[in-house]
Amino acid sequence: MQQFSRLLIDPEGYVVYRTTAPITIDGIPDEAAWASAPVIDNFRDISGEGFPLPLYHTAARILWDDQYLYVSAVLEEPNVWAYITRHDQIIYEEPDFEIFIDPDNDAQNYYEMEANALGTLFDLFLTRPYFTSVGTYINFGWDAPGVKVATHVNGTINDASDTDQGWSIEWAIPYRAISNIFDTVITAGSYWHLGFSRVEWQTQQKNGITSRKRTDTDSLVPEYNWTWPATGKINMHMPERWNYLYFSDKAAGTDTFHYPADHNLEKLLWAIYYAQYKQYDVTGRFFQKLKQLKLSKEDLALLPPGAKITMEATTRKFEVTITKADGSTISVDECHFLKRRTIDIDH
Repeated sequence: MQQFSRLLIDPEGYVVYRTTAPITIDGIPDEAAWASAPVIDNFRDISGEGFPLPLYHTAARILWDDQYLYVSAVLEEPNVWAYITRHDQIIYEEPDFEIFIDPDNDAQNYYEMEANALGTLFDLFLTRPYFTSVGTYINFGWDAPGVKVATHVNGTINDASDTDQGWSIEWAIPYRAISNIFDTVITAGSYWHLGFSRVEWQTQQKNGITSRKRTDTDSLVPEYNWTWPATGKINMHMPERWNYLYFSDKAAGTDTFHYPADHNLEKLLWAIYYAQYKQYDVTGRFFQKLKQLKLSKEDLALLPPGAKITMEATTRKFEVTITKADGSTISVDECHFLKRRTIDIDH
């Protein structure tokens, strides 16, 4: 699956430390707990290696406690602007900061929340990512109950006559806000998938006012997408490409990230998924036999001892399953659904 290497770079792991001190959501991440959280400042162009580095610096941090996932970000920006004030208006039409969360790591039923420098919130729920053969359901009417978000501008917003330092944002996302599909009780040792995206529009200045630059004859979208992680293509709706959060209750700086036990198996399944959709895009049908995928020795080396891989497929559907030696399985299908089945052992 070398042809998909850009999409199979191992996601990063981030240790989320538990905070025992209260966080005031005022848009200014100046609490001591924030200083002790690892910083995320390696934002990249969404397309990944070979594309220009971001023009401006972004530094994010994450914490947790019994009620909330906390996120903060400090965004360098010499000309801060934002005009949208209505909840659930399309915020990414302005510079914004976005959070994508898949709490049960199945690449389904995930959440997107974004806000501009005014703190205007746009939140939505998706049953599955875009671009599958079966489509997706997007619930724009979903609102994150109890979410707190605040921003602070270090400069003067919507004034292009001076130079700003940037803006900052703080979030407190309650677990109950994202518990309509599954149990989101967080314990130390849990994993989530999470991604960040910063949309930065190329702008023009006129009479001291900043607005988006639209060029009718230009086929390029006049915006930057600076993300953590880089997904490998211009598409943040790839939950399998988001980074891992690992929740820890140890003292800040004392824990070590380890990939989940099935990480390599998931990597192999996603490689097959990408191959199936490449075939579908070209021919309008999926491969129906595993041998048509031409898995290499390197691909099969990802399987643990005693594991086997099988595929059931028609021209319009498929499911690829890895069965481990203990009988437990992990699979992916054409709906982008990563399923796990464990074996209960009676004692």
